[in-house]
Amino acid sequence: MPADYYAIPPSFGSLVKREPLDKLPLDESVRQNIALYLSTRPGEYHFDSAYGCIIHNYEFQELNETPSKDQIKRSIEDYLRKFDKRIEPERVAIEVADVEEKIDGRNPRICRYVQIVVRCRLTQTREMLPEMKFRVVRYS
Repeated sequence: MPADYYAIPPSFGSLVKREPLDKLPLDESVRQNIALYLSTRPGEYHFDSAYGCIIHNYEFQELNETPSKDQIKRSIEDYLRKFDKRIEPERVAIEVADVEEKIDGRNPRICRYVQIVVRCRLTQTREMLPEMKFRVVRYS
């Protein structure tokens, strides 16, 4: 795939020096856009308060509940359909795993890893993109 899309975030050093910005192929651009959405809290983006993944609205305990996972999954699918016309989502899956972490000999804490797996197809060519995995980490 040709590198026609700008990287997120852009290289501000290159901008200041008036150098060409890094470009990415379509599949990597799609991956970066999804990662940006998943890491943004609703209301955090000044220009569109609806932009952002609702996973950040859930308490630690709620992330392992089926209704919560289903709502998060639907929200991600809706985002993909509405905001990235380059792709058609085929499957979004959410997996939750708890890991006990002990840092510097302190009391252990539970770390909840939420893995989001996205399969999608390019709208123009109908080509299936490789499965994309993203991880959101929450602590107790």
